[in-house]
Amino acid sequence: MSPLYAPLAAGAEDDNLIRTLLPEEVTVSSIVARAVGTGHHMLKVEGYSRLKHTRGDNGSPLLSGEFRAGGQTWKIRWYLDGAHKEDAGFVSLYLSLVDPGTSAAVHAEVKFELVDQWPLLPLWCRHRKRLQVSPFQPGKSWGFPRFIGAGALEGGGSRFLKGDCFAVRCKVTVVEEQGAMEEEVQAEDMERMGVVCLCKDG
Repeated sequence: MSPLYAPLAAGAEDDNLIRTLLPEEVTVSSIVARAVGTGHHMLKVEGYSRLKHTRGDNGSPLLSGEFRAGGQTWKIRWYLDGAHKEDAGFVSLYLSLVDPGTSAAVHAEVKFELVDQWPLLPLWCRHRKRLQVSPFQPGKSWGFPRFIGAGALEGGGSRFLKGDCFAVRCKVTVVEEQGAMEEEVQAEDMERMGVVCLCKDG
């Protein structure tokens, strides 16, 4: 059983009216979004210039192999000339969930990063994009329609394209919501609720 508490006395006296503070029980429960698993996958693109001729049309997808991360199966869907007309001239990158056998959404964070040929560059110089926690379901992809422009990828002295090849790292972190009752009420929780303990030490 939780200890007894009462509302904080601020404002308890008003116009000389003294209110009796009745003891109350306080309990706390938590809902927490926790990372339950993380996985890494590297997509290698070899023969980039040939792929531009064979599969480089706007809206024409290419698919990675399936891979496991966070207890789920995923694949990367990418487009050499953008997924939509307004994204032409950009490489589009999306993550897709392979049918998990349930209708419930799988929530995950995603990070894509181009493998840099200059590995000693500081982190802030690297080309990476992160997607906050999003609900994944079969048939619905999340990602970046303009991950990188073709000019930036192919330009002279490119840090990413070497020997007509480039690679993208993908990090997937699956997140689940968990709820539970807390066994002990913490002092900071009491303050948030505007209560003060009436119990005595010991």
